[in-house]
Amino acid sequence: MRTLAHALSLLLLAALPACAAPRQSPPCEDPRPLRVALVPVKNTHTQTRQYRPLITALEAATGRRVQAEPAKSYGSVIEGLLAGDIDLAEVGPASYAIAMKRGAQIDPIASFTLQPGPATPSSRAYHSVLITRHSHPARDLKQLRGGTLSLTDPASTSGAILPRQAVQRLTGVPLEAYFERITFAGAHDRSIEAVRTGRVDATFVASNAVDDAVRNGVLRMDEIRILWRSKPIPYDPFVTRRSLCPALQKQIRQVFLGDSGPLQGMFRELGMTGFVPVTDEDYRDIRQLYP
Repeated sequence: MRTLAHALSLLLLAALPACAAPRQSPPCEDPRPLRVALVPVKNTHTQTRQYRPLITALEAATGRRVQAEPAKSYGSVIEGLLAGDIDLAEVGPASYAIAMKRGAQIDPIASFTLQPGPATPSSRAYHSVLITRHSHPARDLKQLRGGTLSLTDPASTSGAILPRQAVQRLTGVPLEAYFERITFAGAHDRSIEAVRTGRVDATFVASNAVDDAVRNGVLRMDEIRILWRSKPIPYDPFVTRRSLCPALQKQIRQVFLGDSGPLQGMFRELGMTGFVPVTDEDYRDIRQLYP
């Protein structure tokens, strides 16, 4: 009996290390190439060209090829982050909130400041603005009822999400029922062009997209009228996947928050004044829209 008990105790002791062994953290990821995505805020070829200095700086800092191109939609960037198919991305504030609500393992590392423009008084935040042609008879949102509207993307903070809430709050009518026809342009510059050329009565876009169009000579402020403006919205965060190796994450952060000399040409063309660090707390108000 004693022999049997002794044998059982040895078996139990042998099994304990396997049961009590601490779980090992999964190995960090060191992707090659580094996969970068940009939400589609303008013509894809223009956007790729304008961000080339950033891509070149990332390649130099990380010692690897960077595969970067604007995504087809805000939603595709969210899905890519959730699936682990994207390592670094610029996302809209609402896209970041949606991704976090769906469990994305990402961290915001940087955003940017812009030179104030004719539609954007602050350098640290922008607005969703409702614009129409200056020649259009509407002087406020109420006079647009039954008209045609362009939105940018269903997941765009300024081009769809905040406008939908604003129309419901200000009129008591859902946005889809308030306008006769709603189209999605896919990018802010295309929405602005739809208004400028008279294809739609109005559009909701980011105020800095209006500034960009004016700066590039595509639009004059006297061609449009701003009928509504949202509260300030923090600029887009650049996010990285948490599973990237610490050394790689440090190299990426250094590109955004270290020596900005190689990026000055890009800053000038985009009207930026530089990158600034951000955290999840900076987007708390936007995340509260998705409890």
